Amino acid sequence: MTAGFAHVADNPADDSATVNDRADATDRFAGIDTRLYLVTDSAHCEAAGRSVAETVQAAVAGGAGIVQVRDKDIDDGDFYSLTRQVIAAVDAATRGTDRTVPVVLNDRVDVARRLIDEGENVHIHVGQSDTTVTEVRAALGPAPLIGLSAANSDEFAAARDSGVVDLVGIGPVYDTSTKADAPDGIGPDRLGELVAEAGIPAVAIGGISADRAPDLLGRGLIGICVVSAICMADDPKTAAEELLAAFAGSGQ
Repeated sequence: MTAGFAHVADNPADDSATVNDRADATDRFAGIDTRLYLVTDSAHCEAAGRSVAETVQAAVAGGAGIVQVRDKDIDDGDFYSLTRQVIAAVDAATRGTDRTVPVVLNDRVDVARRLIDEGENVHIHVGQSDTTVTEVRAALGPAPLIGLSAANSDEFAAARDSGVVDLVGIGPVYDTSTKADAPDGIGPDRLGELVAEAGIPAVAIGGISADRAPDLLGRGLIGICVVSAICMADDPKTAAEELLAAFAGSGQ
C-alpha cells in the first residue's frame, strides 16, 4: 500500500477545536483519509450475499479509508486467512492510486505479529478487556497504529498515560444491534463531550448511517466507524460514497 490521501480532521480551521483536530496529534495518520472507517462483520456480509473481502474491496473503492477485520467466532488460523483476503482486497481497490488504507486487526496480536514478520503493514484495535495496549506495543513494536475502545474519564486517562494509543473509538453513539452486549446509545451531544475529554484522536461508532452522519459534524472527530451500514448494504461502494459525503458535509 503506497502513500495516499492526507488526513482530514473534522474542524481543522476552528481555533476551539479539540486536540483531535490538531496536526501534531494526528501525525501518525499522515497520508490516511480517516473519515470513514469500516469494521467488518462476517455474518452481516454473508447475509448480504458477499464475502468479507468482496465487501471490503467495494467499500474501499467507495472511499473507506481504514478497514478493521473483526470476527470473534473464528480461530487464529481462519482469522489469518481472512485478514490475508482483506489485505488483497484493499490492494486491489487501491491499485493504481496513491491511497494508503490501513488494515487493522481486532485484538489477535499473535496474528498481527505473524503478518508483520511476513512483511505486512498491519495495525491493532483492542477493547478494555482485550490485550493491554502496553502489551500490544511491546509485542508489535513502534510502527503499528494502536486503537482502543474507551468510554469514560478513567479509560481516557489510562489511554493518554500509556503513551502508546493512537486512536480511541467512542460509542455507541446510537442504539445498535451489531454487538449483543452494547449499551444504549450516548447521542451526538454526549459524544462531543467525550471526544473533547479524550485528548486523543477519536472516531465514533455505533448505529451510524448516512442519515445520521451529518449530526456528528463539529464533534471533534477524525472519522466515523460503521459496520452494518456497509456490510449489510445492497451496494457497499455506494454506501461508502454516501456515508463519506454525509460526514464530509456534502451529502444532500
